[in-house]
Amino acid sequence: MSQQLHEAKSAVVTVGDGRGFVVNYGHSRLVVTAAQCLPFFTHGESELEQKTYKLLAPLGSKPAVWVRCLFVDPIADIAVLGSPHDQELRDEVKAYEALMKSATPLSIADGPEHGHGWVLSLERHWLRCTVQITNNGLLWIPNTGPHVVPGMSGSPIISDSGEAIGVLSLGTNLEGWNNPRLVRDLPGWFLDAQRD
Repeated sequence: MSQQLHEAKSAVVTVGDGRGFVVNYGHSRLVVTAAQCLPFFTHGESELEQKTYKLLAPLGSKPAVWVRCLFVDPIADIAVLGSPHDQELRDEVKAYEALMKSATPLSIADGPEHGHGWVLSLERHWLRCTVQITNNGLLWIPNTGPHVVPGMSGSPIISDSGEAIGVLSLGTNLEGWNNPRLVRDLPGWFLDAQRD
């Protein structure tokens, strides 16, 4: 398990003030994160400016890599980010591709009805937690789990088998955290590509 967690750590990147993680999508790589890590109220003159942000960096570094928002669901608190438009932002695309190549992408799976998982602390140590799927389909981490603090939002929730099962989402509930469940909250076009 320690090898799987070590590889999983290399998938985690900085996204704004939080984190995200790299996954394969066909022949390219995308970043899954919490929607709360995005600057929602960007006012640009074009669609490109409204969906393209300087948000990514290697874990722990200041955001310097541009990314395009491909999907966002603020209610579920999940987003999918990809490469900027290549014709208009060539240098930015190269920086995005370099960051993606430096990461080991995570596989996506469903979480256990009730079991254990792992979240990455700010100190970059994996912390074991209890996870369960709620009646409304969310991935719940009771307050008996690890101490979750600002800056951890967008981190993957990893299963014991080393696959991403959810996205860590900081909420206001003091009894635990409801988190997006990847197989439920990611868009169909994305999940279909994972099955191929």
